[in-house]
Amino acid sequence: MNQQKIDFSEISTGYEFEPSEIRLNSEAVTAYLNAVEGDKSIYEQDKVIPPMAISALAMAALAGRLTMPPGAIHVSQDLQFLSRVSIDETLTSHARVNRKMERGKFNMLTIGVRVVNKKQTTVLTGETSFILPFS
Repeated sequence: MNQQKIDFSEISTGYEFEPSEIRLNSEAVTAYLNAVEGDKSIYEQDKVIPPMAISALAMAALAGRLTMPPGAIHVSQDLQFLSRVSIDETLTSHARVNRKMERGKFNMLTIGVRVVNKKQTTVLTGETSFILPFS
């Protein structure tokens, strides 16, 4: 599904992005582990997805929905992984603007992320923050 991006200047605190579907098959998990040089044995043995792979896909989905100006800086990320996720399980990522503030010549933007499985059980929750210059 091709979603239109929204510019950060058009959003405000409380804005909710369209949910994004996330699904990782075994080939994608192997590619992720090769990219980060991670130990594959535990994930291959138990057929589970590395938690940071879920986070990476949730952040990629967010990046696909939001346009930021040149000079934007990712300053922090706080994540909680709440449940194991099996390979080929379908997840849905939800993102919401928790805070948008102007400070001098910059904007501070904090986005909350929540990823749920088909049973609506939360598997990941957290926040990611950015400093963005006025454009």
